[in-house]
Amino acid sequence: MLEVAMRTTIKTLYDKGYNKSQIAEMLHVDRKTVRKIINNFVDGKEVNSKAYPSMFDEYREYIEIQIKKDLSVKRIYQDMQKEFGISASYSALRDYIRKLKDQAPKAYMVLNSLPGEEAQVDFGYIGMLKVKGKNRKAWVFIMTLSYSRYMYVQITLDQSVRTFIMCHTNAFRYFGGVPETVKIDNLKAAIIEADFYEPLVQRTYASFADHYGFLPNPCRVYTPTDKGKVESNVKYVKDNCFKAREFVDINEAETFLRDWLDDTANSRKHGTTGKIPNDVFYEKEQKALHPLPTEEFLFTNSSPATVWTDCHLSYKGNYYSVPHEYIGCDVEVIEVNNLVKIYYMGNEIALHVFAADVKGEHITDKKHYPSSKTITQEEMLSSYREKMHDIGPGAEAFLEKFRVTSMYQCHHYRSISGIIALKKKYGAETVNKACERACYFGNITYRTVKNICEKGMERLPIENRMNVINAQTGTYSNVRDLGQYRRMLGLGVIENE
Repeated sequence: MLEVAMRTTIKTLYDKGYNKSQIAEMLHVDRKTVRKIINNFVDGKEVNSKAYPSMFDEYREYIEIQIKKDLSVKRIYQDMQKEFGISASYSALRDYIRKLKDQAPKAYMVLNSLPGEEAQVDFGYIGMLKVKGKNRKAWVFIMTLSYSRYMYVQITLDQSVRTFIMCHTNAFRYFGGVPETVKIDNLKAAIIEADFYEPLVQRTYASFADHYGFLPNPCRVYTPTDKGKVESNVKYVKDNCFKAREFVDINEAETFLRDWLDDTANSRKHGTTGKIPNDVFYEKEQKALHPLPTEEFLFTNSSPATVWTDCHLSYKGNYYSVPHEYIGCDVEVIEVNNLVKIYYMGNEIALHVFAADVKGEHITDKKHYPSSKTITQEEMLSSYREKMHDIGPGAEAFLEKFRVTSMYQCHHYRSISGIIALKKKYGAETVNKACERACYFGNITYRTVKNICEKGMERLPIENRMNVINAQTGTYSNVRDLGQYRRMLGLGVIENE
């Protein structure tokens, strides 16, 4: 199949009056081929070769916006190498851009916003500024209200999360309110994973958005038209405010920017809307913004921690509970506005009020324990009553007497649990009689019942308490010393006194 250039040449020569034989001879092409190509042109059939996809297609919209910024092909190529790690040659990108410029522009839908509905955010690099005698890279943070085109601009020296949030705060103060949504580029400061359908918003930024009551709305990857209003403002700010201007230092630049923002940017007649942003903002949009929060947003750096087997982790001298499923896991703790938020793999798994005035305290959410560990005292008592009832009346009587002992206050129901366990080894009848004997002699302990079962003493008769004589004092006693039974049992003598 002939290349597109050759077929175009054939058509051009034919249009100039050369016949098929002459064209075939001039181009050293078979006459039948020339006739077929000319007939296709005459019939209006598709004659271009099949278009194959280019590796640059997925970056097309990014490339188009860079072209609109009047960047050279060399600059675009260098930026794409750094940003996306492309391996294609410079000449391949140059040819691709040339084809783009020859094609008709892609159509986009105009996205209109209601007053207070949306703001768009982006950073733009403005070059080097002198800071304390040293040259530093500088950017501008720009937030534009989509309805009025009213905007806030701030010079920054980095694009960190803290800076990103501080710029938002200053912008909201400048506007005197908060829009419903903030459309952000897939900046590392705000977006961890660029996923249009379920973006994982950076945790601190997510907390900030929640505190101020707006919805972060990440743009689709390589789709700068999603935030075209602020994209055009980035170019406008760089060209109109900073381009070809020299500043002594960053302080002079910031002073000039503040005056330019009020006197020029927000006071000009906007090229798209034909209206003055300042007028539209104060007449319609400002009153539609949500009020600023009464408390400032505070945040600290996250701290790593490990969840212990007691479902707690240590943070600033206290212990905060975490769901038991995360025992042994490494998590992150972030303190935000007097709250302790605990994250695992980017997801919030626990939330507590920060205990600032105490040390060594356990701040526990009982829901974090397994269900078997969260049973109430009443539920536990009801369960044990049922199990002791199954053993017999002696066991039930033992439980009621146990509840008024000091052992209950110290050990709760562990003794009762032990007695229930004796049933497996000795049977219900033996344990029931052992409980009766322990109750009779007033020894309401697990060890007493266990010893009676082990020694077979549940078979011993229980005499009238008034007939029991203390062998050492010669007086009547309410309780027989169990040692007497042990001695008699050891001698193999059992007799009535």
